[in-house]
Amino acid sequence: MQIGELASRAGVSTRALRHYESRQLIESSRLDNGYRDYSSSMLQRVLWIRELLDCGFSTRQIHGLLQYLEEEEDSEGFLACLQQHLEKLVALDALQAELAGRRERLAQKIERYLPLRAGLARVPDLQSLERAHWQATLET
Repeated sequence: MQIGELASRAGVSTRALRHYESRQLIESSRLDNGYRDYSSSMLQRVLWIRELLDCGFSTRQIHGLLQYLEEEEDSEGFLACLQQHLEKLVALDALQAELAGRRERLAQKIERYLPLRAGLARVPDLQSLERAHWQATLET
């Protein structure tokens, strides 16, 4: 299939597919007219790549996981892939904790400044900002 069809079926841009190909995550052959031609198996691979990107893996990390793509669930390769997923989960938990700490420090700093805003009518209070943020988040 050509690049436009693969992009449409996978829900990604043609630019993303070219990027994945440049990072050796997917492969194509060339037709006589020079157009890229992707095998039907590339659709599943692109969907797999999108899942991993959505989980926080980089394209470099995904490239390292390619070797495990076809592994059986009871193989050493599968277990190695699972280990990398678990390591990513631990890293995300650590990042989440770090961000929560940063948020708390920033909120405390804002709270310290709030008494100074008496003359600044345009500065909203922190609770109003948080309410607006969560309402906007829930609407999307």
